[in-house]
Amino acid sequence: MNRISNHTYSRIFLFGALFNLSFAIPGLLLPRFVASLAYGPDMVASVFSNYYAYSFYNIVWGAILIFGIGYYFVSRDVSKNRGIVWMAIIGKSVFFIFFTYSYFTDRASLLALLGGTCDLIFTLIFLLFLWQTKDDSL
Repeated sequence: MNRISNHTYSRIFLFGALFNLSFAIPGLLLPRFVASLAYGPDMVASVFSNYYAYSFYNIVWGAILIFGIGYYFVSRDVSKNRGIVWMAIIGKSVFFIFFTYSYFTDRASLLALLGGTCDLIFTLIFLLFLWQTKDDSL
């Protein structure tokens, strides 16, 4: 397999940053709307009436925003910040598992499953990146 160029990886990480930001910003600014799209009205009623659940909900969206900023940093120089990529692989894998489980137990919508599937695709690309650039980091 031919190695993907650093320029292409840079664009992939920039796209990953935009992907995260495109979910995190609406999740923080329009929380009820986003939650109802992903989980339905029952989730909105239970989470938004509980201070701790709502706080945790906002912390998750904040973390997604911060990861998006991290992917932007990686896109600026793909030879640095490999630790952020490992964190992304772990985080995106967890989100994929959570959204898949939630969808198949009727707790999340197809939209949430599709978002989790996109995270799985990014996970595979990020693993490929780490594999193909392992010698560059020595």
